[in-house]
Amino acid sequence: MSLWTIVLKNIAQRKLSSTLTSASIALGVAVVVAVLAIKAESREGFSQGAFGYDLVVGAKGSRLQLVLNTVYHLDDSPGNIPYALYERLKTDRRVRLAVPVAVGDFFLNHRIVGTSDRLLRDFEVQRGQKFELAEGRLFAFDEERLRRAMAGAEEEGVFEAVVGARVSGLPVGSTFVARHGGDFGDAHDEKWTVVGVLKPTGTANDRAIFINLESFYHIKTHRAEQVNLGKISAVLLQTKGPHAAKDLAWEINNGPEAMATVPAEVVVELFEMIGKVDVLLLAVSMLVILVAGISILVSIYNSMAERRRAIAIMRALGARRSTVLSIVILEAAALCFLGGVAGLVLGHVLTAVSAQVLASRAGVAIAAVAFRPEELWVLGGVVALGALAGLVPALRAYRTDIADGLSPTS
Repeated sequence: MSLWTIVLKNIAQRKLSSTLTSASIALGVAVVVAVLAIKAESREGFSQGAFGYDLVVGAKGSRLQLVLNTVYHLDDSPGNIPYALYERLKTDRRVRLAVPVAVGDFFLNHRIVGTSDRLLRDFEVQRGQKFELAEGRLFAFDEERLRRAMAGAEEEGVFEAVVGARVSGLPVGSTFVARHGGDFGDAHDEKWTVVGVLKPTGTANDRAIFINLESFYHIKTHRAEQVNLGKISAVLLQTKGPHAAKDLAWEINNGPEAMATVPAEVVVELFEMIGKVDVLLLAVSMLVILVAGISILVSIYNSMAERRRAIAIMRALGARRSTVLSIVILEAAALCFLGGVAGLVLGHVLTAVSAQVLASRAGVAIAAVAFRPEELWVLGGVVALGALAGLVPALRAYRTDIADGLSPTS
């Protein structure tokens, strides 16, 4: 009979305790794998490669709020800036492309973004990747009509929309009504017609709805708020190089109208804050694994009294002390290996669930089943912990006396 056959029989004889200890290991490993995968994948998704512009210009205040609101369509808008600032920026010699953005309305949980057709036609949603239509066409945009709308002109507007790939229930030709501030906000009277659907981009833009900017100011309630006419939420800038971006950002930040921020820098700050939570989760999961390892030690050690006779019989039949030692250590390592493998699978399941939540909330796509080299280190460490936990009861089995083990117990 091979060593592994004996090990598996020993594990099967203690099904309940074996299952519970392996499940504890699996839980700890799953959390470790999920935290490592989500952190690495989300960092990549939120990185500079996730957007094709250098600067975001918006109202003075929190840089993080501006980036979350404008780039990822999260959080509230920090305020407005003059449309005249956009007009100056688009002709600045340091700017390659400028696009205005106005937000504040929603359809269900999808943010409505008022902008020009240049965002969808000329802008890069990611480095080297532009928006593409899956069907339909882009909305009609008229800059002269926009200026008249901002001036409060009473005229009929054109209400057209292009929806992201993750916006369901709005095919080409359908109509929808926007609400100010979310699902529980006041509904506008105007209806937009969907004229196009975008292909997936793997960014937050997949869950956004883009409308022609002038229609934003043709909304009756917006026209009634004279203070907001002639203002927009932000400007996205593609500059003519890092030096131009740095120079322009310094100039804007030292002016009275707005602030400019580099999204990549804000993402780094964001992950520095999130990193503290990651460390805590990893520490807790490591503690779970350690406790599970101790439980394996206690479980096998306590079972040595029951195995005393079986071990003595093995020794009497010619098994060496080293063989007995190996069986106990292999048993503990096998329990950790089984739990570790189950934990890897469970960890990717947790990552898949988190990926769906992250995609729906932030529009950032992460790979749920992508295998990372660190996972081998986690599995190897768990097996080593199991072998170490099995060492103490293995030494007890190693010292078992044949005569004492074969003697009848009272």
